[in-house]
Amino acid sequence: CMAESAEDVALEFVQAINAGDVNRLRTLMTEDHTFTDALGNSMSGAEKMYSGWQHFLYAYPEYRITVARSFSREDEVALFGAAEGKWRAGERVLPQTWRVAAAWLAKIQAGKVERWSVFCDTGWAKPPASS
Repeated sequence: CMAESAEDVALEFVQAINAGDVNRLRTLMTEDHTFTDALGNSMSGAEKMYSGWQHFLYAYPEYRITVARSFSREDEVALFGAAEGKWRAGERVLPQTWRVAAAWLAKIQAGKVERWSVFCDTGWAKPPASS
């Protein structure tokens, strides 16, 4: 069977995010995996990001990435589309859904994601004031 392309691996990572499958995300990360958020903060280490994703997916239920276009060059993949999800306020999931245009840059190493960077506006991160 043919080796997966860098683009295949990046899209598999997106599928795991959309499925909320942190164990799959963990297997798709290199041990020295680095995640960089939209504010430029980086976090390194697959174990650290395993719990990072758990917290994120808990805080933003139904988080989904939609990829409209993707381009790759050697081991780098650029994805363009949107992200959406809901907010959690304490134990309660708020009914509203937020959505933001976004792009991602992935660096793939031997079939795993070595770097994952997110580019988007971050105004959505704060839940709306509850009435």
